[in-house]
Amino acid sequence: MTALALVLSIAALGICIWLAREVAGLRERWARLYGLKAAMVETETALQDLMRELDNAGKTLIAELDRRLSQAHESGSCSAGQGFTVSGPKTESAGSREDAEDKRAAVIALVQQGYTVEEIAREIKIPRGEVQLILDLERFRQ
Repeated sequence: MTALALVLSIAALGICIWLAREVAGLRERWARLYGLKAAMVETETALQDLMRELDNAGKTLIAELDRRLSQAHESGSCSAGQGFTVSGPKTESAGSREDAEDKRAAVIALVQQGYTVEEIAREIKIPRGEVQLILDLERFRQ
């Protein structure tokens, strides 16, 4: 009988030691997971800051591109250093802003009807790059 009690005591002691090791392992894994969670929170915060900076930079870039495009349309051509001209009549000055808005509205209307960039360029008779620029600027404005 004492032998049975001794065997049961040894088995119980073994189970207790095994459970203690399991608990220690679980605590270690928990600490590692908590550390990973903290790192994820820091990374998410850094990514949000980066996205905010990129958004601001994108808005600034779009505003600058809008300003330059408006200047190019108002003057009828881009500066000589850039080496290209905006297509369209070069004699317009007061109506160029309205023409630019008309082009933009026409491009938006055609793209909403399902036209491709090439089809829009052919339809409105403006370069494909200008159509793409108008569409890109519209996407950023939204």
